[in-house]
Amino acid sequence: MSSGVIEIEGNAVETAGSRPRQRARRLATEDVIIDAFARVLVRDGVSGLGVNALIKEAGVGKKQVYEYFGGLPGVATEWVTRRGVWPGIEALIGEPMAVFTVRPPHERILRANRNYADMLRKNAPLCELLTGEFTRSPEVKDAVEHVRQLIRADFERVMMIDEKMAHPDLLALNAVAYSAATYLALRAHSQPTFFGFDLSIEASWQIVGAMFERVVRLAGPQAGK
Repeated sequence: MSSGVIEIEGNAVETAGSRPRQRARRLATEDVIIDAFARVLVRDGVSGLGVNALIKEAGVGKKQVYEYFGGLPGVATEWVTRRGVWPGIEALIGEPMAVFTVRPPHERILRANRNYADMLRKNAPLCELLTGEFTRSPEVKDAVEHVRQLIRADFERVMMIDEKMAHPDLLALNAVAYSAATYLALRAHSQPTFFGFDLSIEASWQIVGAMFERVVRLAGPQAGK
């Protein structure tokens, strides 16, 4: 059976058959690194993240982290996408896009952001990572920003489905709603007491969520006019 390598004048040369095996080995190593990232995050929190902690957990070299992912931000992004940590905005909408797109703009903003808040609150690892923007580690901050950009880009792709959403009032409403949804979910994860409500308790979360909806609905119908 061919090894996938032949000798030409004393030099080893790859053949086409060796490339699939190399690709499979690389993917396996990438999986090891991504899973190690998740373990460190869950076990030690975002403050325990770092390339050194990652390679120790994964049992790989630092070179592989940078060669395969470009560094910690790349690992974080692949963890979010490959492991389904961020399900995608379409999954959060909870209805066919054909139904969502005929809703009034402010109703789209409300539905997407309220569902996003609910998802994020229940996703402890993602919440933990997103709190990393407050750490002193530049590499962790970069990782958080990469993930935030991925989520924001997904929001923008779906929300900007028609010209109406480009109105400054609607852009402002969506930005405020997204910021509030993110803050409330992260607060529920790390410091759940909020204006006398314990956001880790479902009943309290629903009360605050109803307040959020009321504010968006009050502002929404006038936005964009």
